[in-house]
Amino acid sequence: MYINIDVLNITNGNTKMIDTEFGRMQIQKVEAGKLKLTTGKIVATDPILMYDDESYSLSVAPNTYPVNIYVGKTEKRKSQTILAELKFNDNTPVKWELALYKGENSKAFGHDEFMGYEVENGLGCFMDQHVMELLDVMDEDELENYEKEIKTKVRHSETTCADIIVDKKTNSNLIVFATGWNQGVFPTYYGFDKNNKLARLVTDFMVIEA
Repeated sequence: MYINIDVLNITNGNTKMIDTEFGRMQIQKVEAGKLKLTTGKIVATDPILMYDDESYSLSVAPNTYPVNIYVGKTEKRKSQTILAELKFNDNTPVKWELALYKGENSKAFGHDEFMGYEVENGLGCFMDQHVMELLDVMDEDELENYEKEIKTKVRHSETTCADIIVDKKTNSNLIVFATGWNQGVFPTYYGFDKNNKLARLVTDFMVIEA
């Protein structure tokens, strides 16, 4: 199974600089927003593509959680989002596992194989399963307005992030962020603390190779 532990461990807060194939990369942590999880079932996806995505197999207590992105910049390249993180507590992850859907497992994966979500629009997001269900039943006009809001907010954001409210009654939202590469398939991982509690959910945009 593909997993880049060194990159995932950037979320521990100890790494400000990392060597890459593009040269020395400075790392900056940016808060993208706060995500309300009304069911605790988490979806990570391209917020515009959305192929009836389902939630990951593990869930968390319903609550509001911070979403951070980790941006890397080398001398000769523009800034790129390396990671997107949904943070459940302040504990340090000591074990990482590929986030999969119910019924899937990674036991048969080769060292360079993984499951991930497809990105076509240069954007990823985290949302609750409740929000995905609302998006699934939107009509064409509602979806057009939804997509327009995402693109407008991202375009006018210095951090290329957006907080999109989908259910105004509950303030249920999704947090959108730019992906490191505009297109591709990107894996998401669970980070467990020393007590085997889920501390993080992190998408690796594979800007830095393992």
